Order: sequence, then C-alpha cells, then structure tokens
Amino acid sequence: MSKFTIKNITMIGMESLILPKNTDCTICRCDLNSVSIYKSKNINNLDSIISTGKCDHSFHNECIKLWLIQNKICPICAVVWENKNPITEL
Repeated sequence: MSKFTIKNITMIGMESLILPKNTDCTICRCDLNSVSIYKSKNINNLDSIISTGKCDHSFHNECIKLWLIQNKICPICAVVWENKNPITEL
C-alpha cells in the first residue's frame, strides 16, 4: 500500500439550526438551513450566518444586511430591528 499526502482540501459543512420562529428567510425565500441566494455566488465560503432579531425572526445575514440599508424594521413583524445576538459582520 502506498502513502500519499493531501496538499489541499476544501471542507464544506453546514449544521442544522433550531430556530425560534421562522425556518425560511422571508427576504430570499430560501430555507435558513441552506445557503442564501446572495451567498451562493461566493463559492469560496458556503457557510451562511443567521441573524435573529429581538423579535425572534431569523434571516440570512447577507439578506438582512441588504434589507436594513433601506428599512430599519423586521421584514415580518415591522418592529425596529435589533439583533438578538449581535455579530460583527452585521
């Protein structure tokens, strides 16, 4: 049996999330446990960050960032958007 060395490997993994309310991103209409349509164009990083508001509604981070440029409210319940668990990318 011959030995070999792996010089380069790309790991792809996603974990399934249990979300408090919605399981779909109502902005891009994709499942929150899948990659956002905006993120899928970046094939170098397939992980998607989920942002959840104080109202417990969740969205792909890429989607809510675009939404918040023009709207400062949750797209579902219209309360002023505040991140439940703020992350530096938002």
